[in-house]
Amino acid sequence: MPIPNTSKKISWNRSTPNDGLLFDQEYSSLYANDISLQSQLENLQSQIDSLTVLLSQINVPLGAIIEFDFPNIPSTYMIANGQAISRTTYSSLWNLVHRTITGLVPTTDRIQSTSHGLSAGQLVKFSFTGGGITTNVPYFVLNPTANDFQISLTQGGAVIDLTSNQTGNLLTHSQYGFGNGSTTFNLPDRRGIFARGAGQHSNRAKAAGGNYDGGGIGQEIQDRFQSHRHSAIGISADLIHPDGYSGAGTSQIGQGMVYVLDPITDGPSGAPRFGTETSPASTSVQYVVRVI
Repeated sequence: MPIPNTSKKISWNRSTPNDGLLFDQEYSSLYANDISLQSQLENLQSQIDSLTVLLSQINVPLGAIIEFDFPNIPSTYMIANGQAISRTTYSSLWNLVHRTITGLVPTTDRIQSTSHGLSAGQLVKFSFTGGGITTNVPYFVLNPTANDFQISLTQGGAVIDLTSNQTGNLLTHSQYGFGNGSTTFNLPDRRGIFARGAGQHSNRAKAAGGNYDGGGIGQEIQDRFQSHRHSAIGISADLIHPDGYSGAGTSQIGQGMVYVLDPITDGPSGAPRFGTETSPASTSVQYVVRVI
């Protein structure tokens, strides 16, 4: 918006009449300028505020997933709920998470993809089935070079035997999806699951030995419980499997089963809480992905 009055209304000199109307014109002109400047400053402040927000969002890398627990999601983010989005509208993110497969080489079991940028141990998925590859199955990258690589079903495991040539797309992050296969792709779905650090810990060991290992980035791990046994006191072998045993010592119980019922309190630890999954104390959060 330009300044409305860029010059004086009147050229003042010694002979200019001392007229209130003339002063009023000049004051009105200056007042209009003040109002215009105030409006422009307010608009400028609004633009500065918007730019500040945008810069703070840009500081989060494209594709990063963060917690944001409010409904007014910033325009550069979307909820990580598996939704399908446009490959064209969000082309920068699509280019980040996908690569083009130009061919499979059965003689070397290598997959060709120019400047793929993949690392050993990275989890990837393919858009096609054939040549020894199954679509949407996560594979670990093995022995990558600048323009090709091999794959395995397990980290550092046996190389997949490629049987024929194929072309198509690859996802560099297994939590993304191929959408409708042509114009859309899916964001990760982080609803209802816990995040865990990928890779193997440097020194913290499990009870069974070996350090804690979260697997590859994007690897899906089902809920599970540490394997264990329960001790039982005062159970007669004859009640489970009548094997005719008598006398001192121990008896190997046959094929019978002892059912362990719901847990009960041991006293000082309080009443156990139990349900359909094993989980720590938690609070629910909303994860969003930076898509622009």
